[in-house]
Amino acid sequence: MSIKTVLLMGRPGSGKGTQAHLLSEKTGWRTLSSGDRLREMRALETPLGKKVKEDYDAGKYLPDWFADYLLEKEVFELSSSQGVILEGFGRTKTQAEHITDIFQWLDRPFVVIHIDVPADLVVERMLERAKTENRPDSDTPEKIHNRLRRYDENTKESLEFYRANSCMKVVDGSLSVEEVHKEIITALELI
Repeated sequence: MSIKTVLLMGRPGSGKGTQAHLLSEKTGWRTLSSGDRLREMRALETPLGKKVKEDYDAGKYLPDWFADYLLEKEVFELSSSQGVILEGFGRTKTQAEHITDIFQWLDRPFVVIHIDVPADLVVERMLERAKTENRPDSDTPEKIHNRLRRYDENTKESLEFYRANSCMKVVDGSLSVEEVHKEIITALELI
């Protein structure tokens, strides 16, 4: 397969991180997660770390330009043969257009895998994750519903953009972890 760049999209709590890990194990590709990078920055005792912590703990999204910075910093260091799984990038139409421009310029074909999960299941998963992983960004139903509302509002146009550009495939994220992984492998033609 010529595509070695995958964007995993889905609501918070859809299993993007888990699926990125499983796909990385299968392919050996590097995983870049916006959430992981933000949690690393959140722990820094710097002005940036404190600002990220404040916004992250309140369940806010960071600006598009900040997500673009995180992506560019990592992607420009990849070799052309290195596979990469991007998790949590390209959420807004502006980001989607920017990512598409970058990958076209780098001559890196990519595919978007949208892990589609109903909101009620996401809420259940996120409340459990907040308990087991000490996640202040999703420790109350109010924060979760706020994140889901913002995600749905911001991401609708990016998903339409990817769909219109024929680079998106949808998998059923309400299935078991193993079944979702199989659907992703099939969608990427890695069987």
